[in-house]
This record gives sequence, structure tokens and C-alpha cells, in this order.
Amino acid sequence: MDTAKRRQAGYTIVELSLFLGITALLFTIAIFATGNTIRNTRFTDSGRTLEAYVQKQYDNIINGVNPRTNQLTCANSIVSSGTQNPGTSNCLLVGKLLLFQVGSYVVTTYDIVATDPGINVDFSKTDEQLIAQDYKPQVVTTANVLPYSISWQAPVTGIKRTSDGVAANALALIRSPRSQRILSYTYKEGVTPTTGLLLTVVTNFATNSSKTTNYCITSADGFGAPAKLEVGPASNQSAARIIFDANSGDCNGS
Repeated sequence: MDTAKRRQAGYTIVELSLFLGITALLFTIAIFATGNTIRNTRFTDSGRTLEAYVQKQYDNIINGVNPRTNQLTCANSIVSSGTQNPGTSNCLLVGKLLLFQVGSYVVTTYDIVATDPGINVDFSKTDEQLIAQDYKPQVVTTANVLPYSISWQAPVTGIKRTSDGVAANALALIRSPRSQRILSYTYKEGVTPTTGLLLTVVTNFATNSSKTTNYCITSADGFGAPAKLEVGPASNQSAARIIFDANSGDCNGS
């Protein structure tokens, strides 16, 4: 009788230990699950905001947004300082260059300008020929250079142009002076744009134009599968789309 009363009075040490162990395990699982949820939410935001930023560049080019000040002039595709007001010079803002770097969460955006060749233009040429032969675009590295930081510092972990496996980290978006459609050129650049390289790229448009390129990012802490920003040949913002749970081989260009 006394033994039964003692058992009803409380828990044994074994029972308490078991209770505390289960509680601690459940608490750990809850913390881990919450951390995963936060991590996934942040990474989704990283991918979506990067997608929106690239799509915005298409919209700005289509809508003719011109951030150029009067400190920029063009002459024979040579960009220099000047005092010509926008709209009064032969300098045309024709596009944007987005420069990605593996290992960095910063995408740097540059203006692309061209010199208006005047009335002596053969509009029977293709858009690619007009851009390369008559307008001769060039990247502006001295003004309006804008860095964009991917949300939550998600770094670029790989780049691959799907047609030939080149790690084409430069994405040039150029509006055709004839059809107004946007042509995309992907190629390999250094940390900063090389003077004159864009003209070589647009001249070799068969290799560099309208090629799908993948830009992979991963979470800042390295957990989880990467996501890839896929930029295709479309001439509007639909060209850029983010795809989650990408394969590592999608962006292992060289």
C-alpha cells in the first residue's frame, strides 16, 4: 500500500529524464525547421528580386528611360566628357550592360551608347548588321555605373552559355534602331568592361547574340540547391526568369 502511494506522488528520475529528452528534441526540431523556413524565404526573395532587376532593364530600354547627363558625348563611338545636353547631340543611349562575377553578390550595370550615323543608313540590313556596322555601340565606364546587390547577399556561383559552355558573365541588351526590339549579347568579360570588346562581340553576332545563358546563385550560407536566372533570346522582360532547385551542371561554364 505504501509503495503504491509513493508511485502516485510523483515521477521517477527515469521518467523525468525521458520527458526532458523528448522536450529538448522537439525544441531542436522546431528551431531547425524555423531556420530552414527563414533561409528558404530569404533565398526565394534573392532569386525573385534578381529576376525583377534584370526584367526592369528590358523595360527601361523599351520605354526609353535616359539617365544621361550633359557630361557625356559621343563621336565616332568614342565616349568622352562634354557639355552637350541630352537630346541635342549625336549620342544615343541604346542599351545596358550587366556584368556578373562568380563569387560576388553584386551585379554592375553600365550604359551602352552609340553614335548616330545620320541619314546614310542602309535599313535593308538586319538588326544585327545595323548595330555592328553603323551604330557601333560602346560601354560607358566613366558615368552612371550602378552596382546592384542581390538580396540577402546571395552570391553568383556559376555562369554558363548553353550553346557552347562559355562562362559568359557579360549580358549586353541593345535596342535595334530599326525595329526597336532588344537584342541580347552574352560574352566573357573581366572585372571591368574592356574598351572596344563590345564592338567585337556585336560584330561576331552569330556566336554571341540571342544565346540562352544561365546565372546561378546560392544562399549566402551555402545551404540548399542553387537557383538559376535563365536569360533567353526574347526581346522583352519575358527573356529573364528565375528557376529554383537548379542543377549545379546548369552553370558550370568555363
